[in-house]
Amino acid sequence: MDSRLWWLAVLPVLAFRRGSHLAAGGFLSAPKTSVLGIIGDRVLLPCQVGSVPIPEDFSIRWTFHGQSQRIPVSSYDGKDRREEPDERYQGRAEFFHRDFRAGNVSLLLRNVQSSDQGSYSCEVSFQDVSREVLVELEVAAIGEAPSVILRSPEKQDLGLSCRASGWFPRPELLWLDRHGKVRRESMTTTATVTPGGLFSVEASLRIQPGSDLEISCRILNRRLSASRESRIRIHDVFLPSISQWLRIFLAVLFLNMALISVVFCQIRAKIQFKKRFGQMKAELDFWEARSHAVPVALDPEARPLDLGDAQDPLQVPVLVARDALGAGKCYWEVELGRERDWALGVLRDGPSLAGPHSWDSRHSRHCWALRASQGQLFSSGSGSRLLREQSRGLSALGVFLDSEEERLEFYDVEQRDLVAGMSLGAGEDPSGKFFPFVSQGEEGTLRIRSVPMPVPL
Repeated sequence: MDSRLWWLAVLPVLAFRRGSHLAAGGFLSAPKTSVLGIIGDRVLLPCQVGSVPIPEDFSIRWTFHGQSQRIPVSSYDGKDRREEPDERYQGRAEFFHRDFRAGNVSLLLRNVQSSDQGSYSCEVSFQDVSREVLVELEVAAIGEAPSVILRSPEKQDLGLSCRASGWFPRPELLWLDRHGKVRRESMTTTATVTPGGLFSVEASLRIQPGSDLEISCRILNRRLSASRESRIRIHDVFLPSISQWLRIFLAVLFLNMALISVVFCQIRAKIQFKKRFGQMKAELDFWEARSHAVPVALDPEARPLDLGDAQDPLQVPVLVARDALGAGKCYWEVELGRERDWALGVLRDGPSLAGPHSWDSRHSRHCWALRASQGQLFSSGSGSRLLREQSRGLSALGVFLDSEEERLEFYDVEQRDLVAGMSLGAGEDPSGKFFPFVSQGEEGTLRIRSVPMPVPL
């Protein structure tokens, strides 16, 4: 049933705590007993004018009576001019405007808080007459179920603690035996108040060998006649008189756990440091290599090149750069596009070769390449070798040639990470020039893209 209809129905049979005539045959009334509100919920503060209908020109004022002050809660003067309420009640108080003509001047208070508990005055004024009645509000809350904690043994006793929070008013905490009777052991109880005004309580108990080891902790809110309970059964092994080695065992166990935690944290920190250091070094190497960018122009005529080995020959049509690279360090980038099978790298034109326009399958031992086939990456140099699975996000590769160190490296441009590296020469004559090349695939030839002007590191 709606709270307003309930109040109008039971009002005639309520005993009035305080009433006064407002006009001929009229009075103001409120319940004699206290009103109970649940914290976080809403509560109705009843107030009724007995002479109905009420004149149009009237006013209502609800006020909270603090220890030494009167705090405005909500007001109405018939012309919808309202007194500004205290900040603690803003947006929480509401009248039943449709029921004013029936004499219902009750107040609905939302989101009840522990600080709302106390006396409220309902003051109604019209025809130069003003009357006031008091309404007592009590608030309560049922918190969480208690938790029982087993403490370390001390001498011949075993310690227990029971904790619970979120209760109002301060609840009563009881230790019970298996039959539900209050235990005789003395206990110490402490209580703290949270910023929201709710109570957290803790009670400690010590039991001796031979006591009932089935124990219950019950927390009781007498205002609501509500309780919550937790039960624990303690095994004999936890009693010091039966198991004297338990203290040493627990100490060793806790020490081992602490040492394991420290070692684990150190190992994890070292792994993370090495990983971050490796990522940082790889990115620095990429930017250092990119600072040596050079232009590369390809000859449009495709030539066959053998990128396999004696056991697995592989002919790949490639386009070779028109000009040889200069000495020192050189870097260029290749867009892979949608091509899944590709190859790119460098060729060496040694004294025994006829020139850059006469390459064929005989010169595979002077070729160093990175090749993708069927989702896998291979390196080609002194034989073909499987590296790893191809990364799905690989869209562009940077090629870095260091002719002085005789080293060729391939970088993932998007991730700025090293994909593969290989050594050149392997004891051969270091003379000769290097020519970049890319494969010609089904989706078209891989494209050499321009690299922005490098910034010196």
